[in-house]
Amino acid sequence: EDDSLRLLKQVRHSRKLQRGAHAANGFTLRLTHLQADREALEQRLERIRAEGVPNYYGPQRFGFDGGNLLQARDFAARRELPVQRNLRSRLLSAARSYLFNRVLAERVTDGTWNRAVPGDLLAFTDSRSFFPAGEAECEDPRLAALDLHPTGPLWGEGVPATQQAPGVLEQRMPSGEPELCTWLEKAEMRQERRILRLPIRDLAWHSPAPDILQLNF
Repeated sequence: EDDSLRLLKQVRHSRKLQRGAHAANGFTLRLTHLQADREALEQRLERIRAEGVPNYYGPQRFGFDGGNLLQARDFAARRELPVQRNLRSRLLSAARSYLFNRVLAERVTDGTWNRAVPGDLLAFTDSRSFFPAGEAECEDPRLAALDLHPTGPLWGEGVPATQQAPGVLEQRMPSGEPELCTWLEKAEMRQERRILRLPIRDLAWHSPAPDILQLNF
């Protein structure tokens, strides 16, 4: 808490939150003293509601000043793994997340982060399974409904199963980051997938006053 943030209420739940039991967070954000181009803001919010946002891993994954990634690079350069289990898990996760973000950034640049192209591997929002995309799958209406998404690699042993343009992009990764890729493979991490876009569920907004915008999602 500080001059710009006030905690209204906190309550201890009667049951411990189990891993995997928590489906989502609900947010209400109220922006005050707002100065904005209202038409442009409305268009941006409509686009986010319709398309979601790029599903980047956030800076917390990489530690203070990117320290987790720096440590991961150091261990990778020495071809070693941390002895401590928690540290090993954290650094491996940071390395995989960084490589995923690199692939996603290229898909954002070429405009394909929020649509399927032939050769992609597609997955549903809350599913770990995926399947290949041909021409027909790229026209699946569940893509527009934000139920189905293209995915990117969480690097590990083996070669990504993507084909055509997505496959070419992902298979360039070992040449761009050879030490991190080899390190993850030697750690016996499995090739996994993560959706490239994040749907913002139940996004709604209104203006209680001319200089206030309230967002719910």
